[in-house]
Amino acid sequence: MTDIAVINYNPRLDYQAVFPELAERLHVFSHHELKNTEALARYEYVENCEAVPYAELMIRRLAREKPFTHIITDNEYDLERVARMREDLGIPGQSSASARSFRDKVVMKEVAGRAVPTPRFARLHTIVDLTDFIDACAYPVVVKPVKQGGSRDITVLRGEDDLIEFTRRAWREDLMVEEFVEGRMYHIDAVLADGYRFVASSRYLRSCLGVFSGQNNGSLQLRPDDPFARRLEEFFDRVLDAFDTPEAGAYHLEVFHTPQDELVLCEIASRVGGDRIPALTRATYGVDLHAVSLRLMCGLPVDPPPAALPAEVHGSVSILPQGRPVRIPGRPPFPWVRHYEVNEQAGPDAVTLHSASHLCFVIVAGADTAEVERRLFEAEDWLMANLD
Repeated sequence: MTDIAVINYNPRLDYQAVFPELAERLHVFSHHELKNTEALARYEYVENCEAVPYAELMIRRLAREKPFTHIITDNEYDLERVARMREDLGIPGQSSASARSFRDKVVMKEVAGRAVPTPRFARLHTIVDLTDFIDACAYPVVVKPVKQGGSRDITVLRGEDDLIEFTRRAWREDLMVEEFVEGRMYHIDAVLADGYRFVASSRYLRSCLGVFSGQNNGSLQLRPDDPFARRLEEFFDRVLDAFDTPEAGAYHLEVFHTPQDELVLCEIASRVGGDRIPALTRATYGVDLHAVSLRLMCGLPVDPPPAALPAEVHGSVSILPQGRPVRIPGRPPFPWVRHYEVNEQAGPDAVTLHSASHLCFVIVAGADTAEVERRLFEAEDWLMANLD
């Protein structure tokens, strides 16, 4: 019999629906409280699951009684410990070395740099490493943790005043620096396995770092027959060829398109893209990135990816927390709005903590990227005008 251990992050994942044929063989340890868990072999909500070792301890102890055939996770921050358990228990899947190459941004750029352009970068041990890098590369530079996500704790240093201010903060032991790259940022989201290939390209509405200066965040899809989408897919393939990858996996790649028409790697992760990306993918392609990737990791069948071109593509824009009480408006009154959702967990004084922070978000549809972009700005203007 197939027994599967899961460390879950997504608060909306329904494992009974994702794995209907073997829900009673799933042992799920979750970062968030889940619904519809009665049929699972085991379910535990683990408070602060990313930081505490309880889930790993229990999975290892359960494996003594009945070996697992698979250990899986949907959470980027759990990739390395899940890989470590697999190796110790002789279970197939992504290796520790592979997981680290996608998690540690210095290692990631060392690997990817064999195949594609990357920004110049360096790991930081002391402030001298940072000043030496600035002397060599000049301002602006980007300082960030090597294993963080969602644009958290990123600092752009544009000059000496920024550097002086940065040195007044507590030094972290997990930092890197890289040169600032001008240009629009695109993302490629994919699920790959033997006999299965789904790849979709999109563009961020604005820089992900813009949320920290008050800019609303969003994403809009490229049509798969767009020549630039094909160029991005070729770039993605070149990047992935440089990595040791598992037999089945999900990937989220971010890439700069510079004013000189060059594609430069920002980052790649071996997990499903966050924010509204899964919802946009379902709306356009009917592909559930989480369900498909998790089933493929366990060797289970999935429907083939769509062969026909989509009738429309989609985009989303998220309205940032304002740091003060506001009246959140209702659904924008436009026929091309496909979904509108309010973040019920956001308090009245919520502030922006990461690139996915939001009070509400809207998903719109259009014939192509340009139409989607126009509609996103129209919906955004309406929401902002009706926010107070």
